[in-house]
Amino acid sequence: MSRRSFLTNITPLPATVSREAVIAQLHDHSAMIETNPLVLRHELTDPPPNASKDEAENAVWYEITDQINYLPGGLLKGEIAYKACFYNLPQGIQTHVFAPAGVEIRGKWSVRGNMPGEPKEPHELGVKAPTDGLYMMEEVDLRCNVLMSGFVQRNLNKSHVVVADKIVERASAHGMAAPIQATTVTDTSDLVG
Repeated sequence: MSRRSFLTNITPLPATVSREAVIAQLHDHSAMIETNPLVLRHELTDPPPNASKDEAENAVWYEITDQINYLPGGLLKGEIAYKACFYNLPQGIQTHVFAPAGVEIRGKWSVRGNMPGEPKEPHELGVKAPTDGLYMMEEVDLRCNVLMSGFVQRNLNKSHVVVADKIVERASAHGMAAPIQATTVTDTSDLVG
């Protein structure tokens, strides 16, 4: 049986970091992949046979190898390799991961909100985002076996908070601000089917 979960992570951005600096970090695929603390290595690859035609033709594909702790405290570790595509969008990036055991993760990272002097962006219902300033939003659509769902979600949440912090840190280096901690808002709308 498969479970579908939706996760949302919000990271407020320092006022001195521009939208363009964060988007540039999101568009640097290798740097973004390397910010993930689970990643051991990555390389360009071909799309898997089950990729959509659109993704196969328009996205950039990588084979990524992660180190996963199967038991708490690192008592049992292993490597897992999977294919993922990255597709740049004007306000961020779209990703799609095809991992073993039928794990499929679609992600969208975008920079939202307003810079000082810009009109306020309409507030999205149900999203606990800042009402002033810029923020980075990660939206995740996770599909996997119901028995693996908790394990995969925990790994995603832990690693992606680090990814968000490092993206802000790298963008801050270009915008002269200190990094801040990511705020993880988990809107887990689980659908079992």
